[in-house]
Amino acid sequence: MIEVRELLIKAFASAWRVRESALQATDRDSYIQSSITVIDTLQVSPEMIYAEEGPGLTDGEELDHLDDLVRADGVWVYYGVPEESFFLVTWMEDAAAAQQKVSDLQAQGGCVACVVDLSETWRFD
Repeated sequence: MIEVRELLIKAFASAWRVRESALQATDRDSYIQSSITVIDTLQVSPEMIYAEEGPGLTDGEELDHLDDLVRADGVWVYYGVPEESFFLVTWMEDAAAAQQKVSDLQAQGGCVACVVDLSETWRFD
């Protein structure tokens, strides 16, 4: 099992690599930090995380569910639609099916989709 907070960091780092050319002015750590701070709502199940973005929480508030545990086996896919201010991270059992899902989502356009690299690391300061 893996904590939601850790999975989100790995998902944002993976998404940053996919969006890197569009985000040349934003370094990876700033992108991860800002991606976390704009989350308004977070819904978690063992095989899916859904989040809505907005102005973020006020000072002193923390998102619920960051310490919850989700699956650490299989493959996670990040899918975000920046224009609609939401993203989800969903679990898939098979790497080939996950890559096909990413390809299908990217073909639709208007989104950021990638397989989450679970070896990504980052540390909260």
